[in-house]
Order: sequence, then structure tokens, then C-alpha cells
Amino acid sequence: MDEPRDLLFHEWPMFNQVMTNEHDICRRLLEVVLGEPVDRVRNVEVERTVEPRLGAKGVRLDAFASTANAVYDVEIQAYTMKELGRRMRYYQSAMDSSALRRGQPYRNLAESYVVFICTEDQFDAALPVYHFEMVCCEDEAVDLRHGFHWVVLNASAWETLAEGPLRSLLKYVAAGEEDGDALVADIAAAVRRANGNAVWRQKGLDMLTYIEDARIQAELIVEEGLGNAYNSGMEEGLAKGMEQGIEQGIEQGIAQGIARVREETVARLNKLNSCLLSANRLSDLQRAL
Repeated sequence: MDEPRDLLFHEWPMFNQVMTNEHDICRRLLEVVLGEPVDRVRNVEVERTVEPRLGAKGVRLDAFASTANAVYDVEIQAYTMKELGRRMRYYQSAMDSSALRRGQPYRNLAESYVVFICTEDQFDAALPVYHFEMVCCEDEAVDLRHGFHWVVLNASAWETLAEGPLRSLLKYVAAGEEDGDALVADIAAAVRRANGNAVWRQKGLDMLTYIEDARIQAELIVEEGLGNAYNSGMEEGLAKGMEQGIEQGIEQGIAQGIARVREETVARLNKLNSCLLSANRLSDLQRAL
């Protein structure tokens, strides 16, 4: 039997492991990404679930770090994500809405950073780093002092950066190559230590496989429901739509497409739920169910 492969830093089980157990690595990584000093990291929570209000869509933050004066959400992203901008907007709003208790003034909101470390270019502009800040359209010198900052890294463009810590970090994320940088050397050492635990490594690989299967199946449902099912059911759906209403007819065509992949999807999701239960990830299990 072949030896299970090692987990890579940009794969979320490994990323979460390193960020949780290596607070100084988390701090130094943030300093490299943001290009400014970061205070001692007091706490790092991985897979932190934030629900803005009862019944609202919750978010799960990969690594939520806090210092004396700021909070940081650091996300690792190994595939192209649709609507990343709106996702960041919702993450920001969820973090803010959970930060203040009733009656507290807005000035108590800490400086907030949402950072996405991506292996692929999410915006097709071939930039290695994207900074997003709110500016006044009439006069950019006007400072809103909103206190939040968004950064998206594109590791695939690491070669366009000048020599330095950020280039080394993105090179390691993209290719797993070390070039003598101190932070990258410490990250790589932490990755090797984690992979040295065979039991943890196998569980991480299993979770990665099941979560990836669930993501692919979710995309398949959308593609089948809005693509093949839409096309195959269009004629019949529209015919019925003449009698029952266009909207209802199209919905029925979509439902037929979803039904075709449901049986296969249920089997995969059952495996996912079993794995989540064995890993004691109860909040994720509840969401999956």
C-alpha cells in the first residue's frame, strides 16, 4: 500500500494546524502580508463560526486572530471562488456584528483585517497582491476612518514580486519551495512536524477528501440543475409554463435535473457527515445536515 501523501500548507487542515499551534508564525505571517508591525497575537481560533443573528447565514472563519488592538481573519483558498467580494463583505459584517454588545459605542470596534491567501488569481488581473479600501470618490484625501482592511493574495503571481519576504511566502504557498527566508523555513518546519503525526495526517487527508467531494457535488447540483436539467427540461417546462406560469415551469425543469444527481449526492454526503461526526466537528455537522 502506498504511503499517504503529506498535507501542504495551503490545504486547510494543515493551515489551521500551523496557525493554531504557532502563534508567532501567525503574527509574522500577518506582518509580511500587511507590511506593518503586528502586536503579540493573544489568541487564534480556527474554524470559528459566527452567526450574526438567529436564522441568518453563518460564516466559518479559517483562522481568527486577535491582538490588543486589532482582529484578523486569515483565509486559505485553494480554488477559484465565485463572488469573493461579496463573501468578504459578509465576513466583515458578521465579524463586526458580533463584536459589540448592546449599548457599546461604535468607537469600540477594533481595527479589522480580512486576508485571503489564494493559490489562484481570483480577479484575473495577474497581480500578486490586491488591497481594497473604501475611498471618497470626490476627494481621495478624505479619510472615512472605517477601520477595516481587505487584502487578497495571489500566490500564482509570486514571480512578479521583487525579492523579499512576501515573494518567499507566496512562492512557498504556490510551489512548496523554500528559498532561505526565515518565516518560510519556520512554516515548513511546522508543516513537517504536523505531517510526522501519521494519525493526524490521515484524518486531515480524509477530511480534505470528503469536504472536496461535497464541494464538487454542490457545484454539480448547480451545474446540472441550472445547466443540463434546464436545457433538457426547457421544452417541457415552458410548455407547462404556458398553462401554469413560466416561472413554475422552469422551476420544475430545474427540479428534474437536481433529482437525477440526488441519489449519488446523498451517498457522498452520508460519508461526509460520518467523518464530521468522528472528528467532533459538530457545528459543521449541523450545517451539513
